[in-house]
Amino acid sequence: MRAARLALPAILAALLLAVAPGRATAATPLYAGTGWKAWTANGIYSLAPDSYKIVFADSTARTKLASYYTTPATQVTTSVGVPLTVTTTLDDTPLESCPPRHVIVVHYLYRPTGRAGVSKALACHDTADGSAWGGHLLMDSEYWTSLSWFSTNASLNDIYRKNVVTHELGHILGLDHPNYDRDGDGTVEDFECVVSDAGWLPVECAPNGGYRSSTGAGKFLTAYDLAGLKQLAANYGMG
Repeated sequence: MRAARLALPAILAALLLAVAPGRATAATPLYAGTGWKAWTANGIYSLAPDSYKIVFADSTARTKLASYYTTPATQVTTSVGVPLTVTTTLDDTPLESCPPRHVIVVHYLYRPTGRAGVSKALACHDTADGSAWGGHLLMDSEYWTSLSWFSTNASLNDIYRKNVVTHELGHILGLDHPNYDRDGDGTVEDFECVVSDAGWLPVECAPNGGYRSSTGAGKFLTAYDLAGLKQLAANYGMG
C-alpha cells in the first residue's frame, strides 16, 4: 500500500536556488525551470494524472474559501490535464496526519503559523513514487477579517486573497518558491523572482506574487507556475 509523509514547512522558509537541468527527454524529468521549481525538498517530484479533490475542515472554511479555489482548480484541470475538483465535503483529518490519497483539506484559521498574515501548506507526498499526495492548507483568516490586510483598495485586496490561496495550493501540488539571487548580491530575498514583460511575478514567488488584475487573479502564471505544473505532470512515471 502506498504511504504518505507529512512535512511542516512555513511559507517563508529559507529558500535555495534550483538550477534547471538540461531539456527533458522521455526518460528525464525536470525539477526546475524559468519561474518555477519543484518542491523536491519536501519529497514531491511529480503530479499524478488521476483526480485530486479539495475538501474543507469545517463549514466556516467551506463558506469563506470554496469560491477562491474554483479558478485555479479549473486551470489545473483544463490546462495541466490533472482533474482537480472543489467539493462541498467536510473532512476532519487532523493536521498531524495526511488525509486520504489526493485529498486537500482547507482550513480557515487565525494565524496558523503564529505569525501575522502567514498561511501555510502542509504537503504530503507519495513515498512510493514521489508524487503529490495532498495535505492541508492553513489559510490565515486575517486576510478576510481585516478588510484592508493587503491594500486599502477593496478590489486589489481581493486580488491578493485569490493569489495567496492559489500560492498555497501550488505548494500542495508540488511547487516550491522560485526565488533566486536575481540581483547577484549573494542573498535570495523576498520578491526576488523572474518578472514577466508585463511586470508579473510567479504566483509562487515568496512571500506572494501573481497577476494583479481582476481577470488574472487567482491563476497560475502561464509561462511560470503553470509550466511547472505541466512538467510535474509529465514527470509522473519517469525515472
